[in-house]
Amino acid sequence: MNTNTEIELHEIVDSFREVKQLFFQLMSDMSCRFGVTGIQLMTLKALRDRPEIGLGELAEHMRLGSSTVSGVIDRLVKAELVIRERPANNRRVLVLKLSEKGEQVLQDADSAYRQYLSGLNDLDPEELQVMLRAHRKIIKKLEKVRDENQHE
Repeated sequence: MNTNTEIELHEIVDSFREVKQLFFQLMSDMSCRFGVTGIQLMTLKALRDRPEIGLGELAEHMRLGSSTVSGVIDRLVKAELVIRERPANNRRVLVLKLSEKGEQVLQDADSAYRQYLSGLNDLDPEELQVMLRAHRKIIKKLEKVRDENQHE
């Protein structure tokens, strides 16, 4: 790998870190307005997108440990934002879904989030597509490297 490529790769990784940090600051500020943490807000979004999901699947989807997600769910249940439920067709399974209160918090937060992101509306749609494709490739390659290293 030549030096210019290495420098560019480091710059890309640094930019990912900066975007992630700014995103989490934004999420943290926004979520505080609605009485939840950033991770709780992300959990509510995941439950909206995947209703009646199990804890293990949720943890996998969020790329977090089961114990971490379990603690988050415990707090969301206590705050009456999430419901644990056993489906009638399979009493051995426990699924998670948003309560009405959780849906309202998420709806309000989504509205605020769209308002925050409106500052990015002037980005070129073609550039966004190129960037998105490149990010997906990078993610796949990094996941492959991670998986290969886990089996060593």
